[in-house]
Amino acid sequence: MENKQLASTTHDSVSESLKLIHELEVHQLELEIQNEELMLSRKLAVESADKYIELYNSSPVGYFTLLKDGTIVELNLSGSQMLGKDRLKLMNSHFGFFVTDDTKAIFNHFILQLFSNKTKETCEVDILNNRNRTITTHLTGMISKDRDRCRLNVIDITRLKQSELEIQQKNNELRKLNTEKDKLFSILAHDLRSPFSAFLGLTEILADKLQDINHKNVQQIANSLRQSALNVFQLIENLLEWSRMQRGLVEYKPVTIRLKDSLLRSIEMLSQAAVQKGQTILLQIPDNLYVNVDIAMLESTLRNLISNAIKFSNRGESIQISATVKCDKTIEVEVSDNGIGMSNKLLEQLFHVNEQVGCKGTEGELSTGLGLLLCKEFVEKNGGEISVESVEGKGSTFTFTLPMALNAESFVETLR
Repeated sequence: MENKQLASTTHDSVSESLKLIHELEVHQLELEIQNEELMLSRKLAVESADKYIELYNSSPVGYFTLLKDGTIVELNLSGSQMLGKDRLKLMNSHFGFFVTDDTKAIFNHFILQLFSNKTKETCEVDILNNRNRTITTHLTGMISKDRDRCRLNVIDITRLKQSELEIQQKNNELRKLNTEKDKLFSILAHDLRSPFSAFLGLTEILADKLQDINHKNVQQIANSLRQSALNVFQLIENLLEWSRMQRGLVEYKPVTIRLKDSLLRSIEMLSQAAVQKGQTILLQIPDNLYVNVDIAMLESTLRNLISNAIKFSNRGESIQISATVKCDKTIEVEVSDNGIGMSNKLLEQLFHVNEQVGCKGTEGELSTGLGLLLCKEFVEKNGGEISVESVEGKGSTFTFTLPMALNAESFVETLR
């Protein structure tokens, strides 16, 4: 009986042992599987951490972690590059130290609001880095979970701001050009009405009463028609030239020429107008005076100034044109008349497209002031300046400068 009980106990012990061994083997297998899973998870975690670190460091955005007082406790490579200093040397330094004085108040308010409101805040500040380069940055701040520090995303928006500024400048220029265009059209509409009205009136007389008009009156009407046509032609010619200049279609081609030759050509083109008013054009220009200019621009300037002098001078008066060499090796040209002159108010409005400066000459000749705009544009294209002095009732003097040609330097002593 005892033997049977002993055998039974031994059998139970063996069974329990086998069961325990099986359970241990299963548990070991589970541990091995769990270990493999843990190893895989660790590998993935390391890879994710590496990727995060790589992204953190290689990101074009600067990442900073700051304490409440603005002390830098962590930053990425882009952040250190923005501040222009080694990453390790920036640790424990104050971010506000790099913010420019004129935007420091914005930054301080930004930090205060960030820790007070515990919400995402943004601002724009300028940073002066260790390379003496100022950059404009956009800051986005968020409070960390422990709420004793904040994380900043810093984006360099310098180019964006420059582009915005350029766009704004272009828009301002466009608005200015549109305003000038509208004013110009208004001036032209007003100034074209007068010669066309006279033109239409004279043609109406010819159409209705030609048989009743004697030869002398027909001649007078013909002269008036011609003058009206010339006035309109000159206005349109100046308008087209000014339009081409504004669109950048006038090419600047400087050459060396003798100043007197250009003056003689310009005077010849206007001699008939001066003869009709019994006027004399006096030319005081040294023969050996050379300038380096665009011929078309120079002669357009001369024609406009001489034409104005003829218009605003009375019959029988003279117009003086002279030139002198200045000490800075420029040549100063003067076109003077003893005509009706201009008021101070009119003088202030000259050379501005948005001003109504047109007035009639001594015998009703048309003048819009557009020719003077061309003169200013052309003189400045040639590297000179233009100015005017005038006394109402006593005449006007227009003065402009031109660059003296290099090969004319040998004549300077002679001309002095």
